[in-house]
Amino acid sequence: MMASCAPRQAPPGRPDSPPFPWCCGGILLLFLVLPLPIFSGPCIDPPVLESMKLKGVIKHHYYPGDRIDYECHRGYLYVWPYLLASTCEPNGSWSPIEEACLRKSCPNPEIKHGEVYAPNNTLEFESEVHISCIEGYYLRGKKILTCNLIGNNVHWSDEIPHCEKIFCGRPPKIKHGKHTNSYRNIFEYNELVTYSCNPSNGSDEYSLVGESQLICSGPGKWSSAAPLCKVVRCERPVLKHGIMVSGSREKFSYQAKVIFECLQGFYLNGSYLVFCGGNNTWEPEMPKCIKGYKPTHPTKTPLSKYPGYTNASDEILSLDDFEDLDAGIIALIIFTAIVAVVVFCTWLYRSLHSEKKEEKDMKEKEEKEEKEKKENKKKERRRRRKKR
Repeated sequence: MMASCAPRQAPPGRPDSPPFPWCCGGILLLFLVLPLPIFSGPCIDPPVLESMKLKGVIKHHYYPGDRIDYECHRGYLYVWPYLLASTCEPNGSWSPIEEACLRKSCPNPEIKHGEVYAPNNTLEFESEVHISCIEGYYLRGKKILTCNLIGNNVHWSDEIPHCEKIFCGRPPKIKHGKHTNSYRNIFEYNELVTYSCNPSNGSDEYSLVGESQLICSGPGKWSSAAPLCKVVRCERPVLKHGIMVSGSREKFSYQAKVIFECLQGFYLNGSYLVFCGGNNTWEPEMPKCIKGYKPTHPTKTPLSKYPGYTNASDEILSLDDFEDLDAGIIALIIFTAIVAVVVFCTWLYRSLHSEKKEEKDMKEKEEKEEKEKKENKKKERRRRRKKR
């Protein structure tokens, strides 16, 4: 049965009233009961993301229901299944969206006989790798590479280097001498050759001046220059106001050592030990004997600082090494030592005396306690007898 919106007729006997459309009242009641959708204005600005940018034409305003699409920035790669779109919600916000792109990475450089170190633990663009070779190999190429972004792709800043094995050629030949393995043309890393001098036809033998052993330490590189075979002869050393206490001989050849000492009333200024150097001279410079007391500050130059002399254990101490102090300082040192001995003896005596006293006190205490126990026992016996 269809409802009609026609005006109802007034019953007889009642005055006429203006007509009212009752169906319109039902419609108003329906609007009051049902919830109305909330209407809002445009959405806030679209989300700004690090790895993505808006795609297409950007609008000034977005309203509920509008959708925006994103695309990866240059040098970034889309990661499935993340969304690349967001929708304007009725409350004025955007539907959730996350970073969906990752930085592109350069390929891992594989170096045979080498090592790759990434300081930032990543191979993404704008990152570095440091390349080195294991022992026995050397690097051909750049040791630091950077992952660069060119266009929308990534590339290493230079060609990938490689590690090559270290070899050395023939070591130098020397006059009047030879080296081991002279028949070989190629030597590997850490291999060594030993030099020696040929016999001399004259009265003086050749001396090997320099390093006797050379080691292959780098590509085509030996550890040091080749030595020389030469006749080395130094003149007999003479020290004014001094004497030679060790090393005297007829001939002084290469690295012959001499020890000096000054006469009484003089002190040695310089090194008491000198040796015959490769240039036919005494090294270090010859010392001097100066009249008077020796100053307290050192005047010698350490022999280990001179080339060709490395065996510091061969240095022999002389009496001059103990004459660096004058009489006043020596007396002060002796007095200090005596005081230290006295203090130590006093401390030791007091410690022993204290221990003995403690033992005596302990013994007296034990005797007193024993005596008190006996007295108590006697009193107890007397008390029992009285009771009986």
